[in-house]
Formats: sequence, C-alpha cells, structure tokens
Amino acid sequence: MARLGGGKTGVTRYRGTGPRAILSHCSLAHSGAWKPLMARMPEVDGTALDLPGHGMSAYDPDSELQRQGADAVLEALDDGPAHLIGHSFGARVVLRAALDRPHSVLSLTLIEPMMFHLLEDAGDPLYAEEMVASTSWAQPLEVGDLDAAGDVFTRLWGDGSPWDAVPERQRAYARERMPLVLAAGPDVMGHPPGQITLAEIAALPCPITLVSGAETRPAARAICELIARATGGAHHTIAGAGHMAPITHPEDVASVLRPDLLQDA
Repeated sequence: MARLGGGKTGVTRYRGTGPRAILSHCSLAHSGAWKPLMARMPEVDGTALDLPGHGMSAYDPDSELQRQGADAVLEALDDGPAHLIGHSFGARVVLRAALDRPHSVLSLTLIEPMMFHLLEDAGDPLYAEEMVASTSWAQPLEVGDLDAAGDVFTRLWGDGSPWDAVPERQRAYARERMPLVLAAGPDVMGHPPGQITLAEIAALPCPITLVSGAETRPAARAICELIARATGGAHHTIAGAGHMAPITHPEDVASVLRPDLLQDA
C-alpha cells in the first residue's frame, strides 16, 4: 500500500535492476494483471498501481476516476522519471499524467487507450457504433442487473471467456466495479471540460508507442491508428490477440516494449 494521489493506492512491485516503469491496468482488473508481461521483462523495475476502486485502492466518488488515477501516477513520478505503460482505461490515466508532467516521462506506451471521443472529433463512423455498444451494457447496469452488464461488457472487452465460465470470485469482483466503468463514461466517450485532445498528445516530447490486438474491436484499433498518425509513433498489432493482449499475449507485447525500455539498460 502507498499514499498516492491523495488516497490509499494499491501497488504491485515488479523489481528489476534496469529501467523504471509505472503501469496502469484496464478497468475491472488490478495491478497484479501485469505479472505475465513483467515476467517476460525481468530487468524492468516496475511499479504497477491499482486504479481507484480496484484492487487495494480507494475511490472518491466526488472526484473523476481518471483524475484520481493520474494523480497517483504523478506522485509515483516524484521518485524520478519513468516509462509509462497503460492498458485500456489505464492508458488514459498514464496519458493524462504525461500531459501534466511531460518532462518526467521517458516514453509512453498506450495499449488500446479508451479514447472514443477522438473518433467523434475525426468524424469516424466507428464512434456511433461504440455508442450503441456501450448502451448494451450500460442499460442493464442502470437498472441494477450487474450480471447482464458484466456479461455484455466482458464479451466486448474481455479475453474471450464466456461470463458463465469465469470463476465466481472474478465475476463478483467485476460486478462490484461495473459502476466505475459507467462513471468513466464521460471521459471515455464525451467532451467534458479539459478533455484530452489529439493536438495535446501530438505535442508530447516523449516517444509514444501504440499497441492493439489484431482481433480487437475496430474502434480500438482505429484510435491507435489515429494517435500514431498524429504523433509519428509506431503502432504495433499483436497477431491473434483481442483487447486483453498484455494478459493473453504477454510475450508478443514484451517483444514490442523491450527495444524502447531496455535500450539504455
């Protein structure tokens, strides 16, 4: 445990003697989800943070989820510059931190960042498709049917496992945190004050790498392509992977990250 971002934050340390990285996981997971990836990069000194309301981290319902997560990353950066790696909503979190303190970031890896508003800004019809898709899990959630919401959400963004095949302990964990996914909706889909823009991302001074699964949802891949074009960053596609590539294809993702993270090790 640590006191980061003004609250209690769960931390998983992956100790190595090489470059320092701060990692932020996807919604409904926890910092231990990085274990398969970090096992393939034992040199990396990794600090993985539980998102607010996930794992061992506290959540303040009166504050934006993204802001709370980014504040924890910023406090972790007080210990010195680091590579930032984020997956899904966690990619939004590390990106927000990078925009707040760009010169503390050695590199930025965004694995399928949840930034559908960029597609709307670009006039991409995939934005409308994702609005419909999000309604399919948000509607049962709003009437309290957490199992139906979890079932639909994990079919869209999970590792391909049917909801009924997921161990009950994991389903209970996901059910409890589905309201946090809904709370993140304005940042992910809309244009609240201070929303991240493509121009802001393109102005970052650090190297930016995008990663997506070849079998993920088209909108997730389109977001990566949009950011890669705007920043000149590389966009790596993981063959056979869906949205959960860091967990299902850790060796492939590690092979993408090693050159940048270990070049000075």
